[in-house]
Amino acid sequence: MSVAKKSHKVITLQGTRKKGKQKRKDQKILSIALLIALLIGVYLGFRPNAYEVSINGKVIGAVKEKAIIEKAKETVEAQLKTKYHAEISFEEEPVLRRYRAKKNDYVNPNYLVTAMRENLNVLIGFKEVVVEGKSIGILPSSEALEELKEELKVKYYGKKEVEVEFAKKVELKDIFAKETSLTKMDKLVEKCLVTTPKTVSYEVQKGDSLWSIASSLGISIEALLAENEGLQENTVLQLGQTFKAKVHEPLLPLKVVSQKE
Repeated sequence: MSVAKKSHKVITLQGTRKKGKQKRKDQKILSIALLIALLIGVYLGFRPNAYEVSINGKVIGAVKEKAIIEKAKETVEAQLKTKYHAEISFEEEPVLRRYRAKKNDYVNPNYLVTAMRENLNVLIGFKEVVVEGKSIGILPSSEALEELKEELKVKYYGKKEVEVEFAKKVELKDIFAKETSLTKMDKLVEKCLVTTPKTVSYEVQKGDSLWSIASSLGISIEALLAENEGLQENTVLQLGQTFKAKVHEPLLPLKVVSQKE
């Protein structure tokens, strides 16, 4: 009987040890599972989910996919081509950085298009206006040069019905420039009207009079007489005779090629 009791006690201790080991093993597995779950949660919480868009060092906002950037570029190009009927060149690309974006970081596609037009180095095929070798501005097209001529005609001749040409050599050169580089028409007109003092010589032509000479030079008869010793209002003019005159010549003058009476 004593041997049987001793054997029963040994079996009980072995069962308890097994249960303890199993419990510790289960706790270890649970701890590992919790740690893995925690790590997954941390990863998901910080995992990049968007692209941060920067242009010229300025952060514009976030987008979910690169395709949104490409779509915005296509829209910018289409808008500019429609407006100017010119070639478009992107000289740089937006800088993208993967990061974890917040809800408020995302930008509207329309805002992205506007930001690209304002900040991205987009070049457009324009026309540079060159007067006797000097650049005076940039226009969107050749047609705009005719508009400039008409604006100057009104400034110089008012409502007179005259046909005019530029009195200086004017060239249009192809140039790729940003939209903001365009010269506004009113500013270009003002620039063309700016005058500088200049002494010129005038050779008398058939049908000339002191009045017509002074008028063509844009000065008064008194100013013409003052610059030419011995010249008087009743002086008979001779063909080929030359006179000096001090004039204030505009940057871009016009000349009359025909006039309605």
